[in-house]
Amino acid sequence: MKYLFSEPGKNLLESLTFTKTLYAFDFDGTLSPIVKNPEDATISKSILASLAELSDLVPVAIISGRSIKDLKTRLGFEPSYLIGNHGLEGLGSTKASIEASREICENWKSQLNARWGSLKNDSGIFVEDKMYSLALHYRKSRNKKQARLNLFEKIENLEPSPRIILGKSVMNLIPVGAPHKGVALLELMMVLELRSAFYIGDDDTDEDVFSLPDEGIITVRVGSKKTSHAKFFVKRQSEVHRIIKELTHRLQALAKKKKIS
Repeated sequence: MKYLFSEPGKNLLESLTFTKTLYAFDFDGTLSPIVKNPEDATISKSILASLAELSDLVPVAIISGRSIKDLKTRLGFEPSYLIGNHGLEGLGSTKASIEASREICENWKSQLNARWGSLKNDSGIFVEDKMYSLALHYRKSRNKKQARLNLFEKIENLEPSPRIILGKSVMNLIPVGAPHKGVALLELMMVLELRSAFYIGDDDTDEDVFSLPDEGIITVRVGSKKTSHAKFFVKRQSEVHRIIKELTHRLQALAKKKKIS
């Protein structure tokens, strides 16, 4: 992984402005800082303003584990595309596949309620029902290591078996075979007839994009991680705003130059 604001990274940002590109962002930990309570997540007004500016110039997508309904309550503008539930909500999903995912999640909830037992004593553990996927949070638990072990025990042998994606103090349970973020990005590129995409994410749920074997997709991870497949990284979440501002500035300058010529 290379630092995005190194010379190679800056050259890349420059080259993107001359290519028709889709710009896509994860939400939690990328556009919004990680918080203990998912309901408290917000995007700063400055980032929202810059993102809206970028969206006026190029296609912008937010691809998140949150539901589309939830995302809409946290944005002060309408981006080009909103994709929720790790790729299930948005492009290419049929009513049948969405309904099947909803039924599976209801089934998992019933099984977990029957197994919860001693976990009821840990107020730092809770289930976030996203309708088409479940997120088991333990960020507020006093003993995160034990909470994680307890949750693994509870989700063992769930029927049907879920696809498990680990995040930052969260376990995401997703129906096997459901679209993921990588599939969603590729479908969106196909719809827009674009060969180039720029994606920023921050954890294991974004590895479905980071690991895509497509040289036309530039990936950036918030925080360096040796095992990540992302091509670039930034050191902290606050640098995401710098990326958006630099892209917007370069694109505006290019548009102005074309208008003059």
